[in-house]
Amino acid sequence: MTTFDDTDLFTDAFHDFRGVGAARRRSGALTGLVLVAAAVLVAVGFVWARGGPMVADPAIGASSLLPAFAAEQTSVDRVPADDLAGLGVDPHTTRFLTETSTGRHYAAVGVSGKLCVVTIQSGELPQVSCTAPSSTARIAVDDTLFVVASSGPAPAAADGWREAGPDVFVND
Repeated sequence: MTTFDDTDLFTDAFHDFRGVGAARRRSGALTGLVLVAAAVLVAVGFVWARGGPMVADPAIGASSLLPAFAAEQTSVDRVPADDLAGLGVDPHTTRFLTETSTGRHYAAVGVSGKLCVVTIQSGELPQVSCTAPSSTARIAVDDTLFVVASSGPAPAAADGWREAGPDVFVND
């Protein structure tokens, strides 16, 4: 059996370790440079994750991006107020787009001016996906629906996408 009679554990545990080694101090300028570089990387990451610039073109209104908004709202286009509660979209702008296996999809303009797609599936809570209004706006809903602004690039037919209406593509 081994004992530790020759060590003073109390002194080592509750007093500083001056004899262990001296720490090097780094320059404050180096620390500042590293923090700025980290902030730039985070900002670039946000821009990359959004898929484009963070500032939308202020001259483009979301209601001008899809042909569905040109027609008057009909009873088919209206979404019950209970389904829109808390989603942040203007109920007077909803327009029916199509129905897929994930539900009925409606285009809408958000209260903040964004282009949105509202998805309503029976027995589920409604979902909304929005993007800033731009001439190349794109909204993907699950793997079944893709909405593209009139001048934006359409998804590839080779990947299984087919047009279900103007600027509306589905993947069955």
